[in-house]
Amino acid sequence: MPAQGSQRDARLADAWRVFFFKEVGVKLTVNGEAYDSKQAESVTALLEEMGIGGRAVVVVLNDGVIPASSRSTCGLREGDCVELFRLVGGG
Repeated sequence: MPAQGSQRDARLADAWRVFFFKEVGVKLTVNGEAYDSKQAESVTALLEEMGIGGRAVVVVLNDGVIPASSRSTCGLREGDCVELFRLVGGG
C-alpha cells in the first residue's frame, strides 16, 4: 500500500498536468448549445475538432465576424459564444 504522501503527490501531479496541458478543455456555447471543446487554442482548432474544418462557414465569435484569415490566431476563452453559418448557394 502506498504511503499517504505519495497518493497526495500523485493527485497534485495530476492536477498540474490538467492545468498546464489543458486536458479539461473549455466550455463554449456553439449555435446556442453548450459545447466542451478539447482544442480551444484557436477557432481553426475548434472547427477541426467539430469536423467542419475546410468547409465554407461564417464564424461569429461574441457578436463579431472572424475572417478566415484570422481563425488560426483567434483564441477562445471560457464562456465564449460561437455561431457558425454555412453558406448555401441558390437562386
